[in-house]
Amino acid sequence: LALLKDVAREAGELALDWLRSGAKSWDKSANNPVTEADLAVNDLIAKRLRGARPEYGWLSEETRDNPADRTQDKVWVVDPIDGTKAFVKGDTGFCVSIARVDNGEPALGVIYNPNFNELLHARLHGGAFLNDRPIRTTASAKLGCRMVGQPDVFAAADAAQRWPGMKLISPMPNAVAWRMCLVAAGRWDAAVALNPKNDWDLAAAVLLVSEAGGIATDRDGKRLVFNQASVIQRGVVAAGAALHPLIMERLHNYPASQDPK
Repeated sequence: LALLKDVAREAGELALDWLRSGAKSWDKSANNPVTEADLAVNDLIAKRLRGARPEYGWLSEETRDNPADRTQDKVWVVDPIDGTKAFVKGDTGFCVSIARVDNGEPALGVIYNPNFNELLHARLHGGAFLNDRPIRTTASAKLGCRMVGQPDVFAAADAAQRWPGMKLISPMPNAVAWRMCLVAAGRWDAAVALNPKNDWDLAAAVLLVSEAGGIATDRDGKRLVFNQASVIQRGVVAAGAALHPLIMERLHNYPASQDPK
């Protein structure tokens, strides 16, 4: 875990260096940007982690997926810069996300937002921490909660009845991993993203929420299992243990929606 924390900090500082100097960006696909910084940070993390643990597998947003490279029991799952759109705009809603997934389950997770010098880490069955201080999700058990969610999901015609008294974050951070960190740290009660996500978006953050006493599932309420044949997940719902089932009940039959990631 010490290795992950050190590497995440190094990676975050490198991202800030690129932000200050100006990183070129282009689209990998429609509405899916990548920058020189993403690639440089990915290279740094790969060099440090794969150099230290060559026996582990590797899955990263900025490395072409090679299923043969992730057949190991232990696999690094990395998003060098989660929230590239925020990075390009110079916003603070991006972070570095690194997890070690053991047989489909996150065992170690670190997320670092260099804009705030905030590093969250968790070990399976070992609790969750923000800058080495223990954190917990909130005990909220009412739908009138503080929600980190997509505005179109919570602006439906029946929103006032379905979500009475809800406070919606504005502006919403671009990085879904950072949104979930706000839940793990107890700053907000829940985070919901109904559109598909990837393993690297979620692996570290799911562990953080769980170890902080919360629950994080896909949009159907199913357990999130990582490093499978497909690395695409059916969205995410993260909240404190008392609030999560209430949200799931209200999300039943909700359509998928566009997430500005």
